[in-house]
Amino acid sequence: MTSITRRGLLRAALAGGAAAVAGVRRVAAVERSPEWMALVAAAKKEGKVVVNTFPGDGYARALKPFTQAYPDIKLEHTSLHSQDFAPRILQERKASSFTWDVVAIPTSTALQVLRPAGVWDPVRPVIVLPEAKDDAGWEGGFERGFSIVKDGALSYGFIASRGGGVTINTDLVKEDQLKTFHDLLDPKWKGKLLLPDVRVMGDTFWPMTAVRLALGDDVIKRLFVDQEPALSRDTRQVAEFMVRGRFPIALGVNPLLLNQFQRQGLGKNLKLLRFPEMDTVNFGTTLWLVNRAPHPSAAKLFINWVLTRDAQVAWAREVETNSRRVGVEPGNPEFALPRGAKFFQVDAEENLPQVVKTQDIAKAVMK
Repeated sequence: MTSITRRGLLRAALAGGAAAVAGVRRVAAVERSPEWMALVAAAKKEGKVVVNTFPGDGYARALKPFTQAYPDIKLEHTSLHSQDFAPRILQERKASSFTWDVVAIPTSTALQVLRPAGVWDPVRPVIVLPEAKDDAGWEGGFERGFSIVKDGALSYGFIASRGGGVTINTDLVKEDQLKTFHDLLDPKWKGKLLLPDVRVMGDTFWPMTAVRLALGDDVIKRLFVDQEPALSRDTRQVAEFMVRGRFPIALGVNPLLLNQFQRQGLGKNLKLLRFPEMDTVNFGTTLWLVNRAPHPSAAKLFINWVLTRDAQVAWAREVETNSRRVGVEPGNPEFALPRGAKFFQVDAEENLPQVVKTQDIAKAVMK
C-alpha cells in the first residue's frame, strides 16, 4: 500500500466517521502484513520496474506518484504505440532478451499479435491488495475489468471511455455540413480527409468496425479509397496536422495529444462531432503482465498500486481519461460514458473477429 493511498483514506476517514476510520485501520493492517512487507522488500531488492504505455506526457506524470511512494524502486517508462511496441518486444524475445515487466495498451494488438507469441502471463493472480479488489470500488464491480478477454484472467481494464467521433476544424467546416456519417462520403470532401490507417491503427479500425456493422462492408472502400484521404500511422502527426490547419476533417485525433496543443493555445478551433454509427465503449488501456518479467515482484507491486483509488485519480487527471474507479472524476468528460448507455464494446475479445474483418477488408481494397 502506498503513502498516497494512505493520505486519501485518511481524508475519507475524517469525513466518514467510525466506519471510515475502521477502513484506514484495515489498510494499515495490510501494510504491516508479512505478505505485503515481503513483496515490498522483494521489489526493493529488484530495484526496478519497466512499464510501457501509449505516447503522451501525461503518462509520465501519472506514474510519478509511484516513484514518490517507492523511491527505492526505479520506474523506467517507455511510451511506444502498440504498432511500435509489438515488433520491439517480439524481436527481443527471439534474442532471449527481456526488458518489460508491465504494459498498458489496448486489446487488439495484445490479443492478435502478442498473445499467440506467448508474451503475457495472467494478471489476475498478482492482484492481491484488498483495495484493488474491492468490488464496490469499481463501476460495474471488480470483475468487470476482466470481462473483455475470454479467459477472464489475462488482463485488467481500469478505464472505460466512449469511442468514435470526427474532429473538424471549425474555421474550415460548419457543423451543419456534417450531420451524419454519410456526410463524410460526400464528394466535396474528396482528398480533404485525414485518417489513421485503418489497416493498423486502432484509432480507426475500432470505430470503423462499428460503422461497418451499421452501414455495410462497402463503407470501408467508400471512405478509405473513393474519398482519397490522407493516411497516417503516426498518432502525433494526426493531431498536429489538424492543429496546424492542414485538413478540415479527421478521424482518430488523440484527445490527450490534442489537449497538450490546446494548453499552448493551439487547436482551439477543433471540435469533436459524434455520429451514432461510430458510438462504442472501450477500455482503451488494459494492464498486461509480461511473461518472464525481469522484475516480477516490482511488477506485482506496480500493478496493485496502479489499481488503488489514489493512483487512479492521478491517472485519470494526468492522462485525461476516465477511470472505472468509483468516485474518480472523469479526466476527459467529453469521452465519459453517458449514464445507462449501452454501446458496442468494441475491444471485447468476442468482437475481435469483427475488428479483424474490418482490417482484412481494408487490406483488400487499399492498394
